[in-house]
Amino acid sequence: MAHLGVAVASREEVDRLCRVAEEAGCLLKPPEDSGPPVGYWALLRDPDGHTLEISYGQELKLAVEHPA
Repeated sequence: MAHLGVAVASREEVDRLCRVAEEAGCLLKPPEDSGPPVGYWALLRDPDGHTLEISYGQELKLAVEHPA
């Protein structure tokens, strides 16, 4: 899946952005808590059709420092 990911400051911000996206008709996937290292995330579609992931709690720093 090709997408751009953006971290936000809280789960509540993920939920707020998803409500806005749903009202605009561009919510692709509602929030899901996938646990570490993925965290709480959702997918939105921008007007050009690109996929944007918004997330809270992803442990990307650890995944980059200690790849499997």
